[in-house]
Amino acid sequence: MRFTKIRTVAPGDELKEKCSYSLGLYKEDNKIKSYVYGTLCRVQNHLFVISKTSRYFPYIDDIVIGRVIYSCADYYKLDLDTYIGILPVLSFTNASKRNKPDIKKDDWLLCRIIESGAEPILSCVGEGFGKLDGYVFKIKVWMCQMLYVDDFLYKIGKKYNFKCCVGINGYICITGEAITVRDVYTEIIKCFKYCFLVIKNIHVQ
Repeated sequence: MRFTKIRTVAPGDELKEKCSYSLGLYKEDNKIKSYVYGTLCRVQNHLFVISKTSRYFPYIDDIVIGRVIYSCADYYKLDLDTYIGILPVLSFTNASKRNKPDIKKDDWLLCRIIESGAEPILSCVGEGFGKLDGYVFKIKVWMCQMLYVDDFLYKIGKKYNFKCCVGINGYICITGEAITVRDVYTEIIKCFKYCFLVIKNIHVQ
Protein backbone atom coordinates (compact mmCIF):
# COMPACT_ATOMS: atom_id res chain seq x y z
CA MET A 1 0.00 0.00 0.00
CA ARG A 2 1.45 3.36 -0.99
CA PHE A 3 0.74 6.44 1.08
CA THR A 4 1.67 10.09 0.69
CA LYS A 5 3.27 12.16 3.44
CA ILE A 6 1.50 15.54 3.63
CA ARG A 7 3.02 17.53 6.51
CA THR A 8 4.05 17.49 10.15
CA VAL A 9 1.26 17.94 12.70
CA ALA A 10 1.18 18.52 16.44
CA PRO A 11 -1.45 17.71 19.09
CA GLY A 12 -4.51 19.92 18.62
CA ASP A 13 -3.75 20.84 15.00
CA GLU A 14 -6.94 21.13 12.95
CA LEU A 15 -7.12 19.49 9.53
CA LYS A 16 -8.74 21.29 6.63
CA GLU A 17 -8.84 18.15 4.49
CA LYS A 18 -12.27 16.47 4.26
CA CYS A 19 -11.53 12.75 4.29
CA SER A 20 -12.11 9.66 6.35
CA TYR A 21 -9.56 9.31 9.15
CA SER A 22 -8.11 6.92 11.73
CA LEU A 23 -4.71 6.63 13.44
CA GLY A 24 -3.68 9.69 15.42
CA LEU A 25 -6.80 11.71 14.57
CA TYR A 26 -10.10 12.42 16.31
CA LYS A 27 -13.20 14.57 15.82
CA GLU A 28 -14.12 17.39 18.18
CA ASP A 29 -16.84 19.97 17.48
CA ASN A 30 -17.13 18.57 13.94
CA LYS A 31 -13.45 19.28 13.35
CA ILE A 32 -10.78 16.66 12.69
CA LYS A 33 -7.71 17.17 14.87
CA SER A 34 -4.43 15.43 15.58
CA TYR A 35 -3.73 14.07 19.05
CA VAL A 36 -0.08 13.17 18.42
CA TYR A 37 3.05 14.80 17.02
CA GLY A 38 3.95 13.11 13.77
CA THR A 39 3.52 12.98 10.01
CA LEU A 40 0.08 13.39 8.44
CA CYS A 41 -0.34 10.85 5.64
CA ARG A 42 -2.96 9.98 3.06
CA VAL A 43 -4.00 6.74 1.37
CA GLN A 44 -6.51 7.52 -1.37
CA ASN A 45 -9.21 9.48 0.52
CA HIS A 46 -8.13 8.41 4.01
CA LEU A 47 -5.97 10.36 6.48
CA PHE A 48 -3.88 9.17 9.41
CA VAL A 49 -0.85 10.24 11.44
CA ILE A 50 2.27 8.12 11.75
CA SER A 51 4.11 8.98 14.94
CA LYS A 52 7.25 7.11 15.97
CA THR A 53 5.95 7.02 19.51
CA SER A 54 6.90 4.75 22.37
CA ARG A 55 3.74 5.48 24.37
CA TYR A 56 0.14 4.61 23.58
CA PHE A 57 -2.72 7.07 24.16
CA PRO A 58 -6.24 5.57 23.99
CA TYR A 59 -8.95 7.03 21.76
CA ILE A 60 -12.44 5.91 20.81
CA ASP A 61 -12.58 3.13 18.18
CA ASP A 62 -8.95 2.11 18.71
CA ILE A 63 -8.43 -1.66 18.40
CA VAL A 64 -6.32 -2.85 21.33
CA ILE A 65 -4.99 -6.07 22.84
CA GLY A 66 -5.03 -6.35 26.62
CA ARG A 67 -4.31 -8.90 29.35
CA VAL A 68 -6.88 -9.61 32.06
CA ILE A 69 -5.46 -8.64 35.46
CA TYR A 70 -8.68 -8.55 37.51
CA SER A 71 -12.22 -9.87 37.29
CA CYS A 72 -15.42 -9.52 39.29
CA ALA A 73 -19.13 -10.09 38.70
CA ASP A 74 -19.58 -6.93 36.64
CA TYR A 75 -16.36 -6.22 34.77
CA TYR A 76 -12.78 -7.15 33.93
CA LYS A 77 -9.71 -4.96 34.15
CA LEU A 78 -7.24 -5.26 31.29
CA ASP A 79 -3.63 -4.15 31.19
CA LEU A 80 -3.20 -2.15 27.97
CA ASP A 81 0.47 -1.42 28.78
CA THR A 82 0.22 2.31 29.55
CA TYR A 83 -3.42 2.29 30.70
CA ILE A 84 -5.84 -0.01 32.51
CA GLY A 85 -9.05 -0.64 30.58
CA ILE A 86 -12.48 -1.60 31.95
CA LEU A 87 -14.42 -4.30 30.10
CA PRO A 88 -18.02 -4.94 31.26
CA VAL A 89 -18.81 -8.66 31.40
CA LEU A 90 -21.79 -8.20 29.08
CA SER A 91 -19.77 -6.36 26.43
CA PHE A 92 -19.34 -9.50 24.34
CA THR A 93 -21.32 -10.70 21.34
CA ASN A 94 -24.43 -12.62 22.53
CA ALA A 95 -23.44 -12.23 26.19
CA SER A 96 -26.17 -12.19 28.86
CA LYS A 97 -26.44 -12.67 32.61
CA ARG A 98 -26.94 -16.39 31.96
CA ASN A 99 -24.41 -16.62 29.16
CA LYS A 100 -21.20 -14.94 30.25
CA PRO A 101 -17.89 -15.55 28.47
CA ASP A 102 -15.30 -17.87 30.00
CA ILE A 103 -12.60 -15.30 30.71
CA LYS A 104 -9.85 -15.85 33.27
CA LYS A 105 -6.96 -13.87 34.69
CA ASP A 106 -4.00 -13.58 32.28
CA ASP A 107 -6.20 -14.23 29.22
CA TRP A 108 -5.48 -11.93 26.28
CA LEU A 109 -8.40 -10.17 24.58
CA LEU A 110 -8.89 -8.17 21.41
CA CYS A 111 -11.09 -5.18 22.21
CA ARG A 112 -12.35 -1.88 20.87
CA ILE A 113 -12.29 1.32 22.92
CA ILE A 114 -15.77 2.83 23.22
CA GLU A 115 -14.98 5.51 25.83
CA SER A 116 -11.60 7.15 26.38
CA GLY A 117 -10.26 8.54 29.64
CA ALA A 118 -8.00 7.59 32.53
CA GLU A 119 -9.58 4.10 32.48
CA PRO A 120 -10.86 3.49 28.94
CA ILE A 121 -14.10 1.52 28.55
CA LEU A 122 -13.70 -1.49 26.27
CA SER A 123 -16.01 -3.68 24.23
CA CYS A 124 -15.65 -7.12 22.64
CA VAL A 125 -18.89 -6.91 20.66
CA GLY A 126 -18.36 -7.77 17.02
CA GLU A 127 -16.80 -10.42 14.84
CA GLY A 128 -13.21 -11.25 15.75
CA PHE A 129 -13.24 -9.55 19.14
CA GLY A 130 -12.80 -11.44 22.40
CA LYS A 131 -10.40 -14.03 23.76
CA LEU A 132 -7.22 -14.67 21.77
CA ASP A 133 -5.73 -18.15 21.42
CA GLY A 134 -2.42 -17.34 19.75
CA TYR A 135 0.98 -16.09 20.88
CA VAL A 136 1.07 -12.46 22.00
CA PHE A 137 4.15 -10.31 21.43
CA LYS A 138 4.98 -6.79 22.57
CA ILE A 139 6.40 -4.54 19.86
CA LYS A 140 6.79 -0.80 19.53
CA VAL A 141 3.60 1.24 19.17
CA TRP A 142 4.77 2.87 15.94
CA MET A 143 5.40 -0.58 14.45
CA CYS A 144 1.77 -1.51 15.07
CA GLN A 145 0.73 1.71 13.34
CA MET A 146 2.78 0.73 10.31
CA LEU A 147 1.22 -2.75 10.25
CA TYR A 148 -2.18 -1.07 9.93
CA VAL A 149 -1.26 1.13 6.99
CA ASP A 150 1.28 -0.91 5.04
CA ASP A 151 1.08 -4.36 3.42
CA PHE A 152 3.77 -6.15 5.47
CA LEU A 153 1.35 -8.82 6.73
CA TYR A 154 -0.12 -9.38 3.27
CA LYS A 155 3.34 -10.11 1.88
CA ILE A 156 4.23 -12.41 4.78
CA GLY A 157 0.89 -14.19 4.32
CA LYS A 158 2.03 -15.37 0.89
CA LYS A 159 4.75 -17.43 2.58
CA TYR A 160 3.07 -18.69 5.77
CA ASN A 161 -0.31 -19.94 6.97
CA PHE A 162 -1.19 -17.86 10.03
CA LYS A 163 -3.59 -15.33 11.53
CA CYS A 164 -2.48 -12.07 13.09
CA CYS A 165 -4.34 -9.54 15.24
CA VAL A 166 -2.78 -6.11 15.70
CA GLY A 167 -3.48 -3.94 18.73
CA ILE A 168 -2.69 -0.30 18.15
CA ASN A 169 -1.37 -0.19 21.74
CA GLY A 170 1.76 -2.16 20.83
CA TYR A 171 0.73 -5.82 20.88
CA ILE A 172 0.32 -8.41 18.15
CA CYS A 173 -1.18 -11.89 18.43
CA ILE A 174 -0.03 -14.53 15.94
CA THR A 175 -1.96 -17.79 15.62
CA GLY A 176 -0.47 -20.84 13.91
CA GLU A 177 1.98 -23.67 14.45
CA ALA A 178 4.77 -22.77 16.87
CA ILE A 179 7.52 -22.80 14.24
CA THR A 180 5.34 -20.71 11.90
CA VAL A 181 4.64 -18.18 14.65
CA ARG A 182 8.37 -17.83 15.30
CA ASP A 183 9.13 -17.32 11.62
CA VAL A 184 6.27 -14.84 11.12
CA TYR A 185 7.38 -12.77 14.12
CA THR A 186 10.94 -12.74 12.76
CA GLU A 187 9.66 -11.63 9.35
CA ILE A 188 7.61 -8.81 10.90
CA ILE A 189 10.59 -7.45 12.81
CA LYS A 190 12.75 -7.82 9.71
CA CYS A 191 10.27 -5.76 7.68
CA PHE A 192 10.93 -2.72 9.83
CA LYS A 193 14.63 -2.82 9.01
CA TYR A 194 13.65 -2.06 5.43
CA CYS A 195 11.14 0.72 6.06
CA PHE A 196 13.73 3.26 7.22
CA LEU A 197 13.15 5.44 4.18
CA VAL A 198 9.47 5.64 5.08
CA ILE A 199 9.89 6.56 8.74
CA LYS A 200 13.17 8.47 8.81
CA ASN A 201 11.37 11.83 8.87
CA ILE A 202 8.72 10.77 11.37
CA HIS A 203 9.17 12.46 14.70
CA VAL A 204 9.66 10.64 17.99
CA GLN A 205 7.17 11.49 20.72
